Amino acid sequence: MGGLRVGFGVFGEITLREGENMAKKKSSKRKSPRSITVDPNVRCQRITPVEDSRKTIENLKTVGIKLNKEQAIHLARVLLAVSQEWDVIDVTAWRLEKRKTDGTYHITVTSGHQ
Repeated sequence: MGGLRVGFGVFGEITLREGENMAKKKSSKRKSPRSITVDPNVRCQRITPVEDSRKTIENLKTVGIKLNKEQAIHLARVLLAVSQEWDVIDVTAWRLEKRKTDGTYHITVTSGHQ
């Protein structure tokens, strides 16, 4: 007859078969929250003002960053992760460095100075 399967998420899967006294365990090791890693390579769709803007730095009142849904979630995850350890966070958008393969811009998240 077939086996009975009981799933336990991150704790692995236990398979019980009829006629067996022992349970076979296919497990992955338990992980602590410290084992979570976040990809710090954040990208965005656009940074304004654009490179060929006629405005000078003195004339700029705002800087804009356009994100799609995935990019926004990624940036939020990075900020949430680093905010657990850092008191000050610097977010830098590289508006003059557009990636040729997909047209996105790089955003860096680093610990800041107070």
